[in-house]
Amino acid sequence: MSFTLPAQARALAPQPGEADRARFFVATASVFGAVPDPLDPTLPAAAPESVHNEVSCHTSPYTSTHSLTPHGNNPNAQLLLLDYDEDLNEISTQAFPHARPVSRIAPAPDKADLVFTVHDRGASLWLLGAPDEQVPSSNPAQAEKLANSNGTLSELLNIPNPYDPQKPRQRQQRLQFLAWDPVAGARSSAAARVILATQKSAYLHTLDRFLSTTTPTQSLDIKPSDDYADIQCVDWNPHNSDVVCLAVGADVLLYDLRASPNESVRIPFAHDQCVRDLDHNPNKPYHIATGGNDGRVRIWDTRNCKMPLKDITHHTHWVWSVDYNRFHDQLILSSGSDCLVNLHNVVSVSSTPWGLIRSLDDGFEDRIDGVTDEIKQTDELIATYREFEDSVYAVAWSSADPWIFASVSFDGHVNINVVPRDVKYSIIL
Repeated sequence: MSFTLPAQARALAPQPGEADRARFFVATASVFGAVPDPLDPTLPAAAPESVHNEVSCHTSPYTSTHSLTPHGNNPNAQLLLLDYDEDLNEISTQAFPHARPVSRIAPAPDKADLVFTVHDRGASLWLLGAPDEQVPSSNPAQAEKLANSNGTLSELLNIPNPYDPQKPRQRQQRLQFLAWDPVAGARSSAAARVILATQKSAYLHTLDRFLSTTTPTQSLDIKPSDDYADIQCVDWNPHNSDVVCLAVGADVLLYDLRASPNESVRIPFAHDQCVRDLDHNPNKPYHIATGGNDGRVRIWDTRNCKMPLKDITHHTHWVWSVDYNRFHDQLILSSGSDCLVNLHNVVSVSSTPWGLIRSLDDGFEDRIDGVTDEIKQTDELIATYREFEDSVYAVAWSSADPWIFASVSFDGHVNINVVPRDVKYSIIL
């Protein structure tokens, strides 16, 4: 199922606070049509028009590319909530006007109506207005669909860029990434925490109980092996909220927030070129998946980082996004600049009991609705989705349905797909 956004996009995230519906946040990131903001402290007083719509592109293999740094409000910018109904194969939407192009989306782990967006002015925490407005219908199956109308955003909190007056044009001072503590939100006694990162620094912030103020509580000691290396992504360990993982250049760094210095594990040259994304295995605490500019997806055990457990080579260009299935960790999604989305089965390094893993020489017959299929469970490329014509910057599994996933390309196309039926039954039967 496809959906077209009104502008370019690169940010996509599931709605983890929604347990019953397959819903995804997506946001536009186009800088075209932006109106210069006179209050932007990073703009000189007489900046030329060409600067106002700046898009910074760096071609070094260790730095960010197509890094959007717009200056001004964009009347066409939107944050959208997409609801996918698998039975009807339909997408309903709720659109939220967002003044600035969005580079990252970070929904709250336990609140469906709270979401952080990262933009050129910093990061904003929003309260969604009427995100669950229902479509009038006498059919219970359609009662929870979104209304295909506009909602409202109420800004609860803004975290500005760590602006340095001595370096007004320094890109490294712009916030690029934000990640919620996945555990603190579920603990009533714990304050919500987020990790914020620019291209060179990372900070731990604690939010007050009213979500109106934030306090910087810790700065991570980032020591890249290459002075030109930038932070590419941040991921919080879902098994231990005191451990944060960052990709910095070609390295992967694990930080223990309780220790000093923070860095506890380093995977040097996890990829031959820059590491673009990483994700933690939801069922195996020490396993992470990484994707890089070398076109590879690798799986690592952080207890022994000399060699990857798995090296997957089904992309022909940079891998921008990797994502573990939160219910069945043998399923991994990846997407890249080759305009492809790949669905992988990595059962050999998953939490699946060894006795349920079948080799290529062994098969079994399973009858489903009178159809006889030979179904095998082994490491393989399950499917490649070629519906895109531009770089696919993000893929994400639904938080509510283990068989639904979404992807977004830079030209604003969103695809929502379902795991093939034979693969689904080979896992659950």
